[in-house]
Amino acid sequence: MASVRIREAKEGDCGDILRLIQELAEYEKLAHQLKISEEALRADGFGENPFYHCLVAEILPGPGELQGPHVVGFGLYYFVYSTWKGRNVYLEDIYVMPKYRGQGIGTQIIIKVAKVRRGMRKKKQKTTTTKKKNQDIWGYQG
Repeated sequence: MASVRIREAKEGDCGDILRLIQELAEYEKLAHQLKISEEALRADGFGENPFYHCLVAEILPGPGELQGPHVVGFGLYYFVYSTWKGRNVYLEDIYVMPKYRGQGIGTQIIIKVAKVRRGMRKKKQKTTTTKKKNQDIWGYQG
């Protein structure tokens, strides 16, 4: 199994993030509704007051391999505020390319978002997904 690194996305990852969002939209048969652009991802996620945060999963090259790391998944999240419960983290989307599923990558992304949540000193992470996403996320077990 290849080595995987989960890290905060950088501005230079926006092309890969968009590619993965497009794959997710195609999978959900909603590509016709996709309006986001690489420029919007860059403007909205990076800067002084980002609207969202993103983790990327990348496969690291093995010894002697010439290619660099390859982004194969993402988890996009943002902070919300409940008038009843206070601060919270909302995991908007998580996606791992089908070829790389079953290796625990999705689980690693969720754990990293949960650590962000724990850093806010709250006990509960609220993650809402559609039924289809829930089956896909938990069905392939990471």
